[in-house]
Amino acid sequence: MYGHLSKAVSQISDPALRRVVLFGIGGAAFVFILLSSLAWWVHDSYADNALENLLKGWGLWEWLLSLILVVVDFMIGLGVLLVLTILFPVVATLIVGFFLEDVVAAVETKHYPNEPAARPQPISEVIGSTGRFALVVIGLNLLCLPLYLILLFVPPLNLVLYYMLNGYLVSREYFELVALRRMEPPAASHMRKINKGRVLFAGIIITFLLTIPIVNLLTPVIATAFMVHVFHSLPGRQEVLPEPAGTA
Repeated sequence: MYGHLSKAVSQISDPALRRVVLFGIGGAAFVFILLSSLAWWVHDSYADNALENLLKGWGLWEWLLSLILVVVDFMIGLGVLLVLTILFPVVATLIVGFFLEDVVAAVETKHYPNEPAARPQPISEVIGSTGRFALVVIGLNLLCLPLYLILLFVPPLNLVLYYMLNGYLVSREYFELVALRRMEPPAASHMRKINKGRVLFAGIIITFLLTIPIVNLLTPVIATAFMVHVFHSLPGRQEVLPEPAGTA
């Protein structure tokens, strides 16, 4: 796995990969500034006013109101930070998802020039795959949000849940991005299942990279290049792919 990751990182200066990185950084910055601003606007507009109205008329108990407001502000800030951190792998992946085909093509051109041409993917397949992934990711993370909040105070179980869940989700997304260029969906699904250990481990590595500040801005592109190398190294791959042109 280290060799695959090293190859992916070393190609980050490739113009095709660099262009997608810039899209990712700009898109991620816009989304998170928008979400943070919206969250604080809702808080400033409604939360404080609602609490003040609820406790109005307490007179000498204003100190209690002030203490409650401080605690509420802290909890809201922590909640916003937690939610944004939890959903970062999802948002980062979806933002640059429309550009990652260029990354796969650049990596395969450099490292796997003898592979046959990628199969044409119907637009309905691309949209359907992306849509299903988005629904699964959002649904599972929302269902697990109460567990995240509980396990926040029970390390390392919180980390285990986070890395296992998001490792599975991002490994599935990146694997399908690469594999569906080379095989039909049933074959890609079968190949992922028979290599689920290696694919999951690759997803956990990607999720870990997404939690490192600054590095996480580059991770979707690095992860795509990384998964290309993982895919081409999996046993049994040639059994479901056509032979390169000109081979006997």
